Amino acid sequence: MSRREAVRLKLLSKMPKGGVAAEIGVWNGGFSALILEQTEPSKLHLIDPWLYQPDFRNTAFGRPRNETRMDEMYEEVAAKFLDEPRVDLHRGLSQEVLATFPDDYFDWVYIDGNHNAPFIDRDVALAFRKVKPGGIISGDDYLWTTEDERPVRSAVTRFREAFEVGPDFRLFGQQWMVRLPGEKPDALDFEV
Repeated sequence: MSRREAVRLKLLSKMPKGGVAAEIGVWNGGFSALILEQTEPSKLHLIDPWLYQPDFRNTAFGRPRNETRMDEMYEEVAAKFLDEPRVDLHRGLSQEVLATFPDDYFDWVYIDGNHNAPFIDRDVALAFRKVKPGGIISGDDYLWTTEDERPVRSAVTRFREAFEVGPDFRLFGQQWMVRLPGEKPDALDFEV
């Protein structure tokens, strides 16, 4: 087991079992399978556009990059979870897909989509509305760097600072987790 896998398992051990969850940024479904195994969600919404975006050349992490490959990856993930009734697959941009769910719907959301600003900011802000009070917003690549910025860390820090009393925050390697307070404020000064 790699260090990354061990850290991800530690994060998943903190997630509620049997809840309604979402993973933003699915790629090949490898972590999705681990989520199913470790947290036994009643429903897992997998959200990814599987869209080639040449403007973000630093987000493919050495993977083949073209629309055909993205279509193939989507088909592979769809086939992987075809017989899994707990999984709902959503092919679309995270902000568009998340907006279709009622507020306070999810027990937890894991964010590993587009790490660039303002996309990570939007994912965190929208997840805040969609996650239940006392729920969890978490994600990957906390210290990911583009040029001279760390947009994931920046978004998570600004989100936490928007609360009068900061929510519980934990960091496991590059994995981050914010547990929302039991009573969420109606709005935060974090909207993007």
